[in-house]
Amino acid sequence: MSHDDNDGESDLVGAFETEDGLVLALVENKIAAPFQPEQGLRYAARGQRWSTAEGITRVVTVLIAPDGYMSRPGAEAFEVRITYEELSAALREENDPRSLFLADALEAGVEALRRGYVATPDATVSGMWQACWKISCEVAPKLNFNKPGLKPRLSTWFHLKDADGLSDLDWSRVVVVYKAERGYADLQFGDTSVTQLSQRSLGILQPSMKVRPAKKSASIRIEVPIVDFARAPEDQHQAIVDGFAACELLRSFFVKHREKLLPAAQ
Repeated sequence: MSHDDNDGESDLVGAFETEDGLVLALVENKIAAPFQPEQGLRYAARGQRWSTAEGITRVVTVLIAPDGYMSRPGAEAFEVRITYEELSAALREENDPRSLFLADALEAGVEALRRGYVATPDATVSGMWQACWKISCEVAPKLNFNKPGLKPRLSTWFHLKDADGLSDLDWSRVVVVYKAERGYADLQFGDTSVTQLSQRSLGILQPSMKVRPAKKSASIRIEVPIVDFARAPEDQHQAIVDGFAACELLRSFFVKHREKLLPAAQ
């Protein structure tokens, strides 16, 4: 399953049964956007945490990107590096409609890089991320908001994947997301319906929390003040504080009710 990480790229998690047991792959898919600060090291740290989970034999970190990307600083931090060109060639050998479609998509990514496509950093949005990171460290340190790099204009959601009590889980299943420009703090559950999440959270929701649908998922949501990324963060300090405080409330709520909120299989 692919997940947008708000920097113009996506990451994936895959599980594979082998003769030695279950192998989990943490995959970073890059086209042209630069690595975030210490991104490879954070993948390695996440892999180390997950490697201790019951039933997992090994965790590997994987980078998938055009060949020209592999020489960039940061690529060496991934254990396995696979180029778009290699994948495209393998898919074309399969010669079925789905594989050929995917090969075309990969080759389009290579062409975009050749033409110089980049996720152009936006100074105002990047400044807002820096301000939000500092505020989060002060008011909600257990969210473990990693220091951000430069960000493009439309990067307005904070996926707090390394939050205490959630970082050992596949974030495609559960993650705290601060959707600042919409005014939402979400505890988001993947592949979960509103009905399922409503049943799991019955009797434990706090007054400020509501169950809401999201794309292929459902969330326990707290509405917070909207943050305008085109305005100075200094003018919206309290709104940002309130947003991260709500995220911390959702994090601690999940830690307290984890067994009830997660299906037994998780």
